[in-house]
Amino acid sequence: MTELLEETTLAIKMKRMAVTLLDMQQSRFVSASQTMDLTQLESGVYSEFFESYIDATMNSPKSVACKFLDRDNDILTKMNRYIEFTDDTHFLSLANDLSNKLYQIMQNVSNSNGSVFVAHIEMIGEDYILLLKLDPKDAVQIDLETLQLSTIENILPDASSRVQKCALIRMDYNPLEENVYVLDKQSDGEPAKFFMETFLQATPIASDKKKTKMLMKELYEKIAESMEDEEKPRLQHAIDDEFQNGKYVELDASVHNIYTAIAPEHNQESFVEDGAKLFINEFTDRNPDFTPTFEVKRDDLNVIYKSAEGEIFFRYDKRLDDKIEVQQDQVNGTFTITIRDADAVDFKLRKKTL
Repeated sequence: MTELLEETTLAIKMKRMAVTLLDMQQSRFVSASQTMDLTQLESGVYSEFFESYIDATMNSPKSVACKFLDRDNDILTKMNRYIEFTDDTHFLSLANDLSNKLYQIMQNVSNSNGSVFVAHIEMIGEDYILLLKLDPKDAVQIDLETLQLSTIENILPDASSRVQKCALIRMDYNPLEENVYVLDKQSDGEPAKFFMETFLQATPIASDKKKTKMLMKELYEKIAESMEDEEKPRLQHAIDDEFQNGKYVELDASVHNIYTAIAPEHNQESFVEDGAKLFINEFTDRNPDFTPTFEVKRDDLNVIYKSAEGEIFFRYDKRLDDKIEVQQDQVNGTFTITIRDADAVDFKLRKKTL
């Protein structure tokens, strides 16, 4: 079945990885003695396993963007030693130190065994340390020839599993920005604070992506409530124009720009000054920790249709909504895509054979 999905292009490069074992029931920590040979991993491991966890940590509603409480954080100190000497020996030291720190903390609160994966990855041109703690489980397998059942032990859960802990730590530390992304779900599916506060010693902040969505949404809702329906597309255009992806903006200036763009010809100055001031005061009262300067990060710029397994993929800029029509015939099981005035966008079919 084809459905509308959000696009994710993580472009992950795995540089180093090590695995440790937390045997909580036997009070035993098993350190890594060597890094994994990444050339032996099948490509599917990246796309279907590790990438799914990384994607969930960056984009899941359950994930939290955080910053370390201070620059003397123990995890930062350990990571900086590896940054200074980026080799297998120092990476193993980092992986074992982080895993052992988690083991020591968990001794008093959990008897759940698990494997800890620590990796140095590059994602969208930026280096991260990935720390992933997974609780193994058993599974039942059927032999399709004999129809006999057998048990497979120590299966690692996928990213949809409820019990998981994952952290992505930016190696280029900036105390003013989010520097660690956390996914920690208890068995009831609620975000847990133990992993974030006790182990990582980090505190949640709004990411640039969330700040972008929050400010755009509240600006539209506040201004639109006093506009006629036919004027609202002009407001949306002004907001889209101000919050262009990748642009650095400042709260006060952007709010004034929006109010200026949609101000009526009469009483323009007071409309801008009074409206912008009122919005900023109310917005900052509701969001006292909102940092006023940030980079616009948007994920709503494209409309994407893709099949469940990704064999078919169709994407277009949402500004072309009036030129694109997708119709589904449920009886015949067909989709028809119509592109109006295709010459205006220089549309050509390009077939690429891999």
